[in-house]
Amino acid sequence: MSDAEQTEPVSLRWLALEFLRIGATGFGGPMALIGLMQQRVVERRKAITPEQFAEGVAVGQVLPGPIAVDCATYIGYRLRGLWGAVVTTGALVAPPFLAMLVLTPLYLQYGKVPEAQGFFRGVGAAVVAVIAAACVRLGQRSLGSAGPVVIAIGALAGALLKVQPILLILAAGLLGLLLLRERPQEAAA
Repeated sequence: MSDAEQTEPVSLRWLALEFLRIGATGFGGPMALIGLMQQRVVERRKAITPEQFAEGVAVGQVLPGPIAVDCATYIGYRLRGLWGAVVTTGALVAPPFLAMLVLTPLYLQYGKVPEAQGFFRGVGAAVVAVIAAACVRLGQRSLGSAGPVVIAIGALAGALLKVQPILLILAAGLLGLLLLRERPQEAAA
């Protein structure tokens, strides 16, 4: 799907409501939020292509700060320019910010209660499943050939060996440059 094939441009209102929904329901950290963004913006609304979304995730991984916020900012900017970036970023972070303002005092007061500890352990297990599902969906789109699979396996091995993340990112970028760049004859075809 090219930009010209997009059915209708998205409004700032749609971006605000959609990213408020994602921010309010995206439990499980950055990969869960990215999974929701992919589901709502790419698969359902088809506002951007899967390739554009993967590019946004890659940009979010390279930039400092939370990857999900960086990705949301990228999506907003791509769809509606500077105001789109402001709207998607603000809408994504507003719900968890407000929830933290309310829940932090409650957690500090009741967090040691056995029932509360059991609740948080249950939530933690669900979060692992949500993150795994988001990784599988993103991986299906990104790991379509042997080169990306080799890079992913190498990065996983490096992460398990506790190699510094910046070194993994740089090494993956260099391998991508060597293994995955378009050759001049491929680009012309």
